Amino acid sequence: MSAKDVFAQINITSPCETDWDSMIGNDRIRFCRHCQLSVHNLSQMTSKEVRRLVARSQGRLCVRYSPLERSVPAALPTPVLHRIGKRASILAAGAFSASLSLTNAIAADLQNQQPGTAYRAAAVVATKEGVKAFTSQGGAISGTIFDPNNAVIPGATVSLSNAQSKAAISTFTNDQGEYKFDGLEAGTYSLRVEASGFAPSEVPNITLRPSDENRVDQTLSIGSIQEEVNVTAGINGNEGVTMGVVAMRSTPTEPLVKAAQEDDLDAVKEALLTLPEPNVRDKNTGSNALEHAIQNANREMVQVLLWARADVNARNGSGQTVLMMLGEKITSDIVWDLTNAGAKVNLRDNDGDTALIEAARSNNLDVLKTLLEAGAKVNAKNNDGQTPLMMAASEGLINNLKALILAGADINARDGKGKSALTYAKENDHSPVVRLLRSYGADESEPKKRAESDGG
Repeated sequence: MSAKDVFAQINITSPCETDWDSMIGNDRIRFCRHCQLSVHNLSQMTSKEVRRLVARSQGRLCVRYSPLERSVPAALPTPVLHRIGKRASILAAGAFSASLSLTNAIAADLQNQQPGTAYRAAAVVATKEGVKAFTSQGGAISGTIFDPNNAVIPGATVSLSNAQSKAAISTFTNDQGEYKFDGLEAGTYSLRVEASGFAPSEVPNITLRPSDENRVDQTLSIGSIQEEVNVTAGINGNEGVTMGVVAMRSTPTEPLVKAAQEDDLDAVKEALLTLPEPNVRDKNTGSNALEHAIQNANREMVQVLLWARADVNARNGSGQTVLMMLGEKITSDIVWDLTNAGAKVNLRDNDGDTALIEAARSNNLDVLKTLLEAGAKVNAKNNDGQTPLMMAASEGLINNLKALILAGADINARDGKGKSALTYAKENDHSPVVRLLRSYGADESEPKKRAESDGG
């Protein structure tokens, strides 16, 4: 399955009930008194809009989705709320702590013993040769296991195998994230580290000579963990309706892309020395290093990649360039770095959105102004006829709206359905935006009336 196929990634774990029709709101978003959260209707969104929603969400995210509603708009029976598992590669503290507590409980007895004894108690020897390899006097391999924030990871499983004898032994890290194997014969070993919530890490070809005390520390990257998300089904009890995850951020397999996603500048530099191809696109995630550097708002990493000749106009599966991925943490300096490197501000993605249309949705006024200064077309329209002003009005971003109007935005422009910026502001109950547009003389006519008058 493609990592970019958002609506196909469905995984229901356990249901709970609520009533979509009892919520206050519109077809795209309603407020649930039960969970005190806004519920977003994915059936009214594009794949790109869903990815943007998940990227912006913090903690729990409630959504409603019916694939049948996407293809055939119809009156649907009362929906049901489902709890699903969302795969995420961000560190969700609550979910991680809960899963890790079980590992800690299993390892508790071992961690209370003296160093060395604990590790021996956890040992699993694979062969008779392995018994000899791990019990004779000899060298040692030890280290500390860290997470990406340099915090230690207790209860991690650390496995060691001898390349010659094929013997294997395992242990757990203690409360300080430390592990140790001693009494090892000289030889070549492989180390594997696993911890709940993190991607496994392997260190091959560790050479151990007699009486060596090798230190092998490891920093684990974030893997796929379960995070609570709620989904309201479109049809109650209909087996043909599929619910599930609407966006996943998988772990890249390309070293450069993986290093960039983990915001590890040193690893990025090392990867560029090993394989000097800055534009490699990871097969697992469909992303490249520059896109992750932009998402992490790491200017130094962006500059390193640009120096290595990263293509600033490369497109992902949705046709987006990095200028269309500027989030709320991006600074105007980064935008200028990209434009000075040749980024084209008026390119369009598969939906016809430009960088300015995307920026108008985001609460980052500096980026919006910088794009305008760089020559972004203020009245550009996407495939649905939507302009940056309409997007800012839809999101209720009044400062973005003011900047766009001062830059010459057409207040009364209409999209393919006859909606104006004022219409979007009204639909989403953004009263300050409505008042601002009215103060500039926005046309009050409704889409239907406008369409009829245009036709007459």
